[in-house]
Amino acid sequence: MAERRRVQRQPCDLPARIFVPGSSKPIKCNITDISTRGSFVRTNAHDFIPPNFDLAIGLSNLPRACRIARYEADGLGVEFLDPVRREVEEILVEYAFKEELVFEALSPSLTGDATMTRVRLRQTVDALMELIERRHAMSWQHADAA
Repeated sequence: MAERRRVQRQPCDLPARIFVPGSSKPIKCNITDISTRGSFVRTNAHDFIPPNFDLAIGLSNLPRACRIARYEADGLGVEFLDPVRREVEEILVEYAFKEELVFEALSPSLTGDATMTRVRLRQTVDALMELIERRHAMSWQHADAA
């Protein structure tokens, strides 16, 4: 299988805890590889984990928002969600896509995640986040050169 990751993961052995919304007890797990964008979480309880959850790594009490990218027999590949991405999406929904999303929600023939408005919203968020990442990379390059 070809490597599709933008950032190479590093092998590790870190204890972690999965926090599921509505559950009072975290699910213990282990991280076997990690990068700035995601990790592999080894757990036997992945049937009880929703598509989005919070993950506390090591002794940290500051969980990171995650989404499941892939399921495997012994665990989950997860993507760390960028808080800026969520904020950008919320702003776009509020000011640019709200009426279209409400219309789609009220139309019985337009259901699912693959509606044109949701596709356009994801493309717009991806484009804005790519711009932010490029600008951030440029500012690091300028700081390195100084």
